[in-house]
Amino acid sequence: MIRIFCWTIVGLLLFLPGWIQAQEDFIPEDSVEFRDFLILQKEVTGLGYRFFIPEAQLPDSLHVDSLFQFSQTVSGFESRYFVDFTKAKELENTLINKGVSYRLDYIVLSEVVSTSAAQEYLVDLVRDADYPIKRGELKPTEDFVSLASQTPYSPTKQFKLKFLSDYRLFVVTVMIIFFFLVASIMIVSMLSMKAGKNKRENLQKEYGKRIIAPLTSLLFEKELHEIQEMELEEIHSFFPKNLLARPMYQHVLIDNIIGLNKKMKGDFKEKLKALYKKLGLDKISIKTLHHKKWDRATMALVQINEMDLVEALPEVKKFTNSTNFHVRSMAVATLLNLSEKVDLIFLRDQTYPLSLWQQMNYLRIIRFVGSQKGLKLEILFDSKNQSIRIFGIKLVRILGRVDLIEKLAGIAGGVSEEEKEEILETYAALGAYMETAFINDCLKSSNRALSLAAAKAAAVVGDSGSADILVDLIGAETVFRKKHSYLKSLYGVDKDKFAEVTLNNANPEMLELRNHILDPMLQNV
Repeated sequence: MIRIFCWTIVGLLLFLPGWIQAQEDFIPEDSVEFRDFLILQKEVTGLGYRFFIPEAQLPDSLHVDSLFQFSQTVSGFESRYFVDFTKAKELENTLINKGVSYRLDYIVLSEVVSTSAAQEYLVDLVRDADYPIKRGELKPTEDFVSLASQTPYSPTKQFKLKFLSDYRLFVVTVMIIFFFLVASIMIVSMLSMKAGKNKRENLQKEYGKRIIAPLTSLLFEKELHEIQEMELEEIHSFFPKNLLARPMYQHVLIDNIIGLNKKMKGDFKEKLKALYKKLGLDKISIKTLHHKKWDRATMALVQINEMDLVEALPEVKKFTNSTNFHVRSMAVATLLNLSEKVDLIFLRDQTYPLSLWQQMNYLRIIRFVGSQKGLKLEILFDSKNQSIRIFGIKLVRILGRVDLIEKLAGIAGGVSEEEKEEILETYAALGAYMETAFINDCLKSSNRALSLAAAKAAAVVGDSGSADILVDLIGAETVFRKKHSYLKSLYGVDKDKFAEVTLNNANPEMLELRNHILDPMLQNV
């Protein structure tokens, strides 16, 4: 619509000047022709005429004529003001018949003007588009109705191809048809998916109702050895063979057994695990490990972990370095839980960095199984993955493995500064007084984060050398928080030097820091 409007304006701008010029050229310059032209127009806004008779005496017939209404002036007689030009010729003929000489005067806006001035006035009206010119009516020379009635009707063949010839209309029509087609397909697909989902949910509910009763009766009526010795015919009396062959029924059965296993304790858990294997569900879980969808593979690992399927561990090890985060995490957790001897080689060889969530999850499992299985944490120190090495250092500190301090001392010199910070924290936590040389070296580091970590460790296991280094650092430090940390560490290492540094200093800030550190209410601030 906007495009059509713009083209219309442009067309008018291009066409209007030529049209106005044509209208101006149509106005005749000859006085007689101009009069005839005005007769054709009938009336023109602001333009009129009157007759002037330059004679001393006016015939009585004209003097009393109410049409002209002559009035005497100094130079002659003037008629009244006329605006209807169609009467001009008739009035002229009357004067000619009376035998008087006359003059036709044009009046523009109550002022008598010449013929040329009247023409210019009309030209101005046309130029300003204030007056549309009448050109006369064209009368047809032929009777088109009669002519058309004599011509027989015949439909044109071109109309059949008009739709295809207008490519814009064709494209729009095709787009509309395509839209409705796609919309219809989407609606049908959504309805079919919804119907399928409802059908599956209803089927799962039906299977769930069928499974609960036999599953509960087996747990409460059968002993563990009885479940282990059950024949297939007896099992099928509880769980029909035709249903056990259906994947949906298997899925619902596994979910129910896993759900009960999480809630039950003691013999009930053992019964569920025995029943799980007796029904052949363990083979389904192991097979699902290789499913192309990561969520199904992760669910299979959960099932193996919950039901203690130790025989599946060789397959589980293949997923400890999986590209998928969830599969990788669950595989490591399953191995930590089920392996009799956890050597942690599978964790050492991981190429992906450990997230904080993974570290917390693995730590929870390791703390639980650490007392039952021999964990070789030192293997993690040899990993090429920095996050694995840091996790190993954290495990030494959290598990209180003092026996591994010597191993840490052996690698401390060649590790990254981030690992050195973890080692320093471990030394402080385990009270490694024999490693003060390493702590003092870290105190002298240009890395402020490492130096501050060493100061915290020195506050616990530092010596006189640590105190001297801390005094130098306090004198050179200008940042308030870092100076506070160094002073607090010095107070932990040597209280006498702390008093000497703070009391013999004229800086009022030093006295404020001393009062802060000695205030028991502000020790953790």
